[in-house]
Amino acid sequence: MAKLFRQGWLSIKNIYLNTEKAVIGKVILHTENTYEQAKIKLIFDYAFFYIVLLMSLLFINMLSQNVVNMLLIPLMITILMACLLMLRKRVSARKVGLLTSFTTLCIPIISSFFNNQDLSPKYTLIWVMSILLCYITVNLKTALIWSLTLCGYLVAIAYVKLNNIGVYVSPGYSSAFQYFANPFIVGMYLLFLIRALGQYYRNIISMEQKRTAEKQQQHLSLINQHLTKQFLLVKGFSRSGKSAFLKGELELLEVCFTEIEKQCGTAIDYLNDSKEG
Repeated sequence: MAKLFRQGWLSIKNIYLNTEKAVIGKVILHTENTYEQAKIKLIFDYAFFYIVLLMSLLFINMLSQNVVNMLLIPLMITILMACLLMLRKRVSARKVGLLTSFTTLCIPIISSFFNNQDLSPKYTLIWVMSILLCYITVNLKTALIWSLTLCGYLVAIAYVKLNNIGVYVSPGYSSAFQYFANPFIVGMYLLFLIRALGQYYRNIISMEQKRTAEKQQQHLSLINQHLTKQFLLVKGFSRSGKSAFLKGELELLEVCFTEIEKQCGTAIDYLNDSKEG
């Protein structure tokens, strides 16, 4: 069983790496802003792994013959694949993040409503993730609008339940089956949450470390260039001083020593300034 799971994970990993290269490989190379790169990778990870998750959920809903989810899940997969295509076409992360978060908020709301107004963790987790995705990739204002939309839906559900209003329930919905499937589905959502958002923050740290290392390398290169220039000047004045000494030109020798001292002082000051910076 462990071997089968490992092989399955390796297959998904290979598909992920190849898809990532095909979809956002060139986009990342042409994006200089570190934060923008991280947002692009977050949207890709979110859409890719959610598609993988939805395929598993589609199988579960086929077992229970849940008609509403069997229609909504393929629709969501199609939209998420369109979001990946938008990333490949270099559409801004803000626009793609807006569509992705809106899709993963509204379609689960529709699914929840027609599945006996289900408010179990499997819906709650994806609603929270869609709002977080919106906040990171779009802006706070839109994330608050998404939050108000969700709160409005919860108020509507409370009204329906308190007034015992009859609402269409999807054929195939079974409370017993939902209780049985919930632990498995929530577990998959938690893994999805860790992989998508956890990897986002790891990418931020990794990219920042890479950026810092590049700055340090550039700084060391500048120091090397400056010191090389100073030492070449010192070497030149040293040769001139030697020639002046052999010829007995004491005034020229004194000038050479003065310049050598000046250039050495400049080099020392530059090194001290670089350490303080």
